[in-house]
Amino acid sequence: MESNHSSVEVLVIGSGIGGLSAAKTYLELQPSTDLLIVEQRKSLGGVWAYENCYEGLKTNNLSGTYEWPDFPMEAEKYGVKVGGHIPGMAMHKYMVDFSKHFGLYERIEFRSTVLEVEKMSDKSWNVTIETAAADDSKSIRVINCTKLIVASGLASKPNPITLPGQEHFGRPIMNQGKLRTEGQAAADDPNVKSVTIIGASKSGYDAVFLMASHGKKVDWIIRKSGGGASAMAPPWIPLPGRGMVMIEHAATMRYYTWMSPCIWGNYDGFGWIRSFFHGTRIGRWLTYHFWEKLRLDGVAGNGYREDESIKHLEPDEGLFWTSRVGIHNYTTKDGSIHEYVKSGQVKITKDDITELAPNGTINLAGGGQISTDCLIQTTGWSLLPSVKYSPAGIEAQIGVPHIPKDEAEVRFWSELDRRADQEILRRFPALQNPPKKVLPYKYDETPLRMYRGIAPPGLTVEGDNSIAFIKMVHSTSNFLIAEVQSLWAFAYLQNKLPIDRDRVFWSTALTSRYGKVRYPCGFPHEFIWDVVPYADMLLTDLGLRRWRKNTWTSEIFDGYVVQDYKGINREWKQKFVSAA
Repeated sequence: MESNHSSVEVLVIGSGIGGLSAAKTYLELQPSTDLLIVEQRKSLGGVWAYENCYEGLKTNNLSGTYEWPDFPMEAEKYGVKVGGHIPGMAMHKYMVDFSKHFGLYERIEFRSTVLEVEKMSDKSWNVTIETAAADDSKSIRVINCTKLIVASGLASKPNPITLPGQEHFGRPIMNQGKLRTEGQAAADDPNVKSVTIIGASKSGYDAVFLMASHGKKVDWIIRKSGGGASAMAPPWIPLPGRGMVMIEHAATMRYYTWMSPCIWGNYDGFGWIRSFFHGTRIGRWLTYHFWEKLRLDGVAGNGYREDESIKHLEPDEGLFWTSRVGIHNYTTKDGSIHEYVKSGQVKITKDDITELAPNGTINLAGGGQISTDCLIQTTGWSLLPSVKYSPAGIEAQIGVPHIPKDEAEVRFWSELDRRADQEILRRFPALQNPPKKVLPYKYDETPLRMYRGIAPPGLTVEGDNSIAFIKMVHSTSNFLIAEVQSLWAFAYLQNKLPIDRDRVFWSTALTSRYGKVRYPCGFPHEFIWDVVPYADMLLTDLGLRRWRKNTWTSEIFDGYVVQDYKGINREWKQKFVSAA
């Protein structure tokens, strides 16, 4: 292996939605920047990289809502139906075109895996990268940068499969990370007659649809000891006085966001309304029935209680307590994915697995057995970064998930977390009574702890604004989050944000614990109903207007979309130049 050194001003890790958004924003505001993007895959796109796009994969979001504000997705050009879900390959092509249009594509180094990120004494960063050439030979390169943007996300490394007896199973075993390659091969293989899928998360639904649409007999196992099925919503819902509304627009409608007990919600300027809904008995009564109606509408709309075959797909918890929400984007000639279940081609079993046995046999805790030609388990994604950060102990300063070894660090955050819990529960009494059944997953690593979900708290307190993280928080409104985060990150890296450094740790603890307390049946780094107030918070930091609709009726009852944030980079630049 060869070793060499080079340097750039700005290094971006990852070429998904977050990485491309951050790079485009940086170059728009500072065109002369020497900026490089490194990507471990052969293609860009992150979740929508070519390597991840298999037959039938589509976005949850509908066309017109899942795009960059200044690069509209032309329906005819990409073969997308107006108001329809976007095929995965169309999404990939769109992102390639975006990168070429804004001069990003030629700045990407593909097949470049980041091995180590090292903090230097001069506040710069040394990033060690292993790059594979066309002949698969590899070279090691160290890149020094003064500003580092990490946009590799939290859904890049699947958790491993750890089923007892898997070494003797004798059949292909894979997780959601292999659907594009091994999964597609199994779907196309006529010798694979039956497939077993474990898990009813959105990835589980994707796997079931892939296999069933290729004529496979599917055994769908939902573990009793697991988190149950994810909530699945239709793409359109009826709203009194508004007609049919996209579910993603409902999630970004201010009226809906007021019903969420959001710790940063008052940044929207309507704190008095939120205080009524969550701080008074009548307000909490109204809020409870609002969420209960949403839950019952979902149950009725999906027919969970009308057909015995699909009853196990009803989520164990209501929408109020979870961020595990997907959208039904599975269409068949007979209707939806449920038709495969009702016809008997897909059979749902709610039971735990005791072990895997030879010849493709699955032993169940209830005494039953399943024989299969292929096994797919949706294992979730590892929160631990695949990159090594150094020097040792810097993970705590940065805020990335890690296994804590310093007792002082544990005590410091434990006290802040305790106080944050008290503050959250004081402001939102409804959160004091979570459901009895929550996600059973236990984590040894620390949670994501970043100021505003972007900046490392320890370094920020020290006045070191040299690294920022994009899209470490997740939502259905990914482009909206990426657009606003990218501008905030640029201003932060340029040290042009007014930050009260005495409150950075406290604010970070509130954000981190909010995710845990608010969504015990989901994941702390994901939120559905809190995207718009999150954007309001970042825009307030930037000194930009948060209310971006033309009328008060639209401001309250129309969902926010990424196009509402078009031009924020120019607005901020003009404001900053004027202020200077």
